[in-house]
Amino acid sequence: MSVHVTKSAAGLYFENVWLWVADHDVEDPALTQITIYAGRGLLVESTAGTAWLVATAVEHHVKYEYQFANTKNVFAGQIQTETAYYQPNPNAVIPFPTVASLFDPVFPVAVVNGIPNADGWGLRVLASQNILIYGAGLYSFFNNYSTTCSNQGNGEVCQNRIFSIEGAVSNIDVYNLNTVGTHYMITRDGADLAIYSDNLDGFVDTIALFRSN
Repeated sequence: MSVHVTKSAAGLYFENVWLWVADHDVEDPALTQITIYAGRGLLVESTAGTAWLVATAVEHHVKYEYQFANTKNVFAGQIQTETAYYQPNPNAVIPFPTVASLFDPVFPVAVVNGIPNADGWGLRVLASQNILIYGAGLYSFFNNYSTTCSNQGNGEVCQNRIFSIEGAVSNIDVYNLNTVGTHYMITRDGADLAIYSDNLDGFVDTIALFRSN
C-alpha cells in the first residue's frame, strides 16, 4: 500500500500530499496512458490521537484509495480520489489477493445491470468513529480507459459504488460530497443510500451533508 497509519500512530498531519499511481508516462511527450498496479492507497487505523488530512489526494489504486478501519478522530478536508483508469479490466479482485489482516474489502459480483461492481472504493469507512470529511471529490472517469461512462447525462455508469460505510460506526459526517461516474453515491453495509440522479449538480453529483446515526 502507499501509506499505512498503524493503530499506535499519533500526531499525524498530512497537508498537500498526493498518493498517486502513475496513469501516464510523463517522460513520453505524448503522455501515453500506462497501467501500473498498486494494491492499496491510504489505510488509517490510528486510535492514539487525531489524524489530520488536509488537502490530500489518493488515486488509481486497485482495492481502495482511502480506508479508515477501526479508527477514530480523523479530520479529512478536501480529499480527492480517482478510480484506476483500467478498471474493470481487470477489476479490483486482480491481481492482489484479499488480506484479512489489512481489512481488505471483499468485492461483490463484477457487473450489475451492466455497471462495474468490483471497482476500487474511493472511500471506505469500517467500524470507526468521529470521522469528519469536510469536502470530498470521489471520481470515476474511465471504464477500461474510455470516458464515455462519465459523460454528463450518460447515467454515471463507470462504476456502481464508490463510498462505503460498514460495521459499527458513529459520528461519520461528510460535508460536500461530490462524485463523478458513479451510480450510487453512498453505500451502508451493502445497502445503497443515495443515487446520482437525485443529486445532479452539473458534471458532478453533490450531497451537501451526510451524517451516520
